[in-house]
Amino acid sequence: MSTMNACSAQAMFTTRCARCHGVDGAGKGPFSDSLHPRPHNYTDPAWQASITDDQIKQIILKGGANLGKNSAMPSNILLRERPDVLDGLVKIIRGFGQAKQ
Repeated sequence: MSTMNACSAQAMFTTRCARCHGVDGAGKGPFSDSLHPRPHNYTDPAWQASITDDQIKQIILKGGANLGKNSAMPSNILLRERPDVLDGLVKIIRGFGQAKQ
């Protein structure tokens, strides 16, 4: 992944995902208190082990409601055209699991 693409993924995580998942990935973003169930804690090793990269990509692309998960998780279908950003988001999410070990 190029530096530009990594920046795009980080910018997206910071501006969109962190609102609910938190900048540290712990699921405690500024909007998380209003969500039931709360967003996943990406730093949790059990959660990290329970999901594949492809599942993470599908949740990001299709959103929670389309997959029988939290309806507050929006779809990001336009990322189909930006697989570099999608891969970058997965790398960021996986990175939160690495930081806790």
